[in-house]
Formats: sequence, structure tokens, C-alpha cells
Amino acid sequence: MGLCNAKLSVKNYFRFPAQRGSGSTGARWLIGLLVFVLALLGGNLSGVAADTHRPGVSTEGLLNFDRLVQIALSQSPYLTKSALEIEIRRMDETDSRFGMIPPVTFRSYYYVNQPRDVGGLSTRPYSLSFNMEPYNPLGSYLTLQAQKLASQMAILAHLKVISEGLKNLGKLFLDLGTLKRLAAYQTDLVSLARESLTYAENRQSIGTGTSLEVRLAAQELELARSEQERLRHTEKRTLGQLRSFLGLKAETNLNLDLRDAGRQVLGSFDPAAATLAQTKDRSYDLKLLELKKDLQGYNVALAKSKIFPSLLFTTQTPDPLSLNSSHGLYVGFGLEVPVWDGFSRIRNVSRQKAVLKQYGAEKDLKEMDLSDQWEAEQGELQEAAASWKMARSQEELARLKERQAEIRYQSGGVQLPAYLEGRKGILDAQKSVAVKAMGYHAAVLKLRLISGDLGHSYVDQSAWQK
Repeated sequence: MGLCNAKLSVKNYFRFPAQRGSGSTGARWLIGLLVFVLALLGGNLSGVAADTHRPGVSTEGLLNFDRLVQIALSQSPYLTKSALEIEIRRMDETDSRFGMIPPVTFRSYYYVNQPRDVGGLSTRPYSLSFNMEPYNPLGSYLTLQAQKLASQMAILAHLKVISEGLKNLGKLFLDLGTLKRLAAYQTDLVSLARESLTYAENRQSIGTGTSLEVRLAAQELELARSEQERLRHTEKRTLGQLRSFLGLKAETNLNLDLRDAGRQVLGSFDPAAATLAQTKDRSYDLKLLELKKDLQGYNVALAKSKIFPSLLFTTQTPDPLSLNSSHGLYVGFGLEVPVWDGFSRIRNVSRQKAVLKQYGAEKDLKEMDLSDQWEAEQGELQEAAASWKMARSQEELARLKERQAEIRYQSGGVQLPAYLEGRKGILDAQKSVAVKAMGYHAAVLKLRLISGDLGHSYVDQSAWQK
């Protein structure tokens, strides 16, 4: 036999009592039984192929962050692929359920040049047979259990995609809120620059100023307008990204409620109350690796099951080419026993056990990476909080200086440019506070994602179970 695979089939044949017309009656009975079983099982297919499309959420009215989350969960194209993966895995699971029933093949032959009667024996010009493919009931059961775990893994992967998508949505919402505040401050800066230019032009017209002062003021106004235009384009681009994420058309008008955007995005999440233990307990990555270990355990058992023989079954009418005058259906059972395969099945068991150990090591490594990531995010959060606090202190300092300049200007101690410079300083400080606040809220949002609170707050994992 060499190194090729060889299989030994052993069959025991049983014969139904031969009766007049029993062949055609038995064949019709088996065909009817097969059709009935397939029809009974096929009723479940409608649930598998059901349309999972959910109606979109209206974009009319004022849209806060929670409304945007509802729209994203309903129709975001960024969540479609992982959602379809769940349906694919569930169809694979359904295939495995059907695989618990041995596959049966119907074969028929009709001989055009009909055999002649030999010795008065009457033969029929056709033969019918039902043959069952090699069937391993233990392997079918283990495959079904593995497919169930694969479906659970697809659900967890989808929930992970949802959490990351909500984090991106929250970041866009924070950016838009910050851009709105920056645009308002920049409008005031443009007004100040215009006022400063008017003052310089008036001074030049009465001979107390120079053309250089006018050019400087004009350049400051041009810079302020350029920054205003940049903010406008950035806001437009961010809105486009938001529409794209939500699966909306480019011309869709969004009336966003950006008041206190940080509070809307972060909700009641308290970064000080988040713990590493909670993070590990809710981590989708760790849950996926745990399911991978369980799935690989079934793969080990499945590799072992392939060592055992497979079952065979057949039922057929007599071959018209044989010298046999009998009629009816003959039923046979047997075993298919692998004889030689180069010990590949034995090595496959060892291979699957090694992969199982790999998943265990991968989970331990992921736990360490998650701990390192947790510490890094805590450090980033503290830095962002310190920067925000420093920016608020600088804003207060700028406010005091602006008040001081205003008093001096009203008392005639300084000229208008000094007072306008004080007002410009407080606006620049307020812009810095807005940027640092967004950085802090973004850091808290990342911590909320890692801790699992973001996905846990908006998505019920049990709702995805069937």
C-alpha cells in the first residue's frame, strides 16, 4: 500500500422479505421518508436566512450623543461586516446541526441496452440505491459544539467592533464640540484684530501712527481670518466623517446638540472608580481568547475522534447485471476503518494539543499587555488632567491681566492696543482651555473603552444570544 491512505470497509447485509412489487414500494417508502425528514428540518432555515436589517433612526430634530449612538447602531456601515460575520457563523452552526444526521445519497441507473433473461430469470433494467456517507457521530457532535463557540466568538468580536466604533463616534462628537467653541473664540479674535486695524488706520490718518503699524495690524487680521477659515474647514471635514460613520448621505443636515459634549460622551463614568479587575473581567480580547481555548479543546477531541471507525449504511435493489432473480431492497451496515495514513492522525492530536497550549500562553500575555495598557492610560489621563488644570490657571491669569489692562485704559494709563492685547490674551487662553479639556475628555473616553464601560453601557450582550 505504500504511504497512501487505505481504508477497510466491512458490511453486513440484511434483506427485507421479498414480496411481489416490494422493490418499488420500498423505494417509494424510503424516498417519502427522506423528503419528510428534510422538510421537517428545513423549516428552521427561514430563521437562519431572516433579514436582520433594522429600520434606521430618524435624524430629524436636535441630535445629542445618545441619538447618534442609536443611529450608528442601526445603520453604520462600519458595523455591518462584523454583524454579517455573526450570521455566517450561525449558518455554519446550522450546517453542523444538519450534520448530526448522516448525509444520504440517492443513486439510480437505467440500462439502455436492457439485459436479456438468462435461464428464465427475469431482471429489471434499473437499479436504485441509498448510500450514507461515512458518518462519525462523535465527530459530528464535537463539530456542532465547536461551531456554537465560533458563533459566540463572532458575537464578541462584533461587540468589540461596536465599542471601538462608539469610541470613534465619541471622539468625533468631542472634536465638533471643541471646534464650535474654538470658532466662537476665533470670531471674537477676528473682531479684536479688526478693531486694532481700525485704531491703527485712524492713528495714521491723524499723523500719530505709522504705516508699519497699519501693516502689522492688517497682517494680524489676516492671520485671524486664516485661522477662522481653517477651523471652518476642519469642522466641515469632521462633520463629513461623522456622516460617513453614521451611514448618512453627504447632503444630510445634522442639527447637533453640542452643549457640554464631554458630559454627554462620558455619561456617569468615573475614571477614579474604574479598576483593572473590572477591565479584565469585561475585556472582549480576554473573553475571545478564553473561547479560543475552549474551541481548541473541541479541536483536540475532534482529532481524537478521527481515530475511530466511521459508520456506513446502504440500501439498494439487486444489480440487473447479476444473475439474480430476487426483487426488493437490501439493507447493509458497515464500518470504514482507516488502516494506514502515516500516523498523521496521531500527530494531529499532538499538534492540536500544542495549539491549545499556545492559546493559554497568548491569554497570559494578553493579560500582561492589558495591565501595561491600563497603567499607560492612567498616566496619560493624569497628564491630560494636569495640562487642563494648568490651562485653566493660565486662563485665570490672563483674565486678571485683562482686568488690569482695562482699569489702566479707562484711567488713561495705557492706550487702546494694550487693552486689546489683554482681551486677545484671555481669548487665546480660553482656546487653550478648550483644547486641553478635549484632550482630557478624550483620555477619559479611551479609559472608558478599555475598562469595558462604554460597550457595556450601550449594548446588552445577552440580546445577541439565540
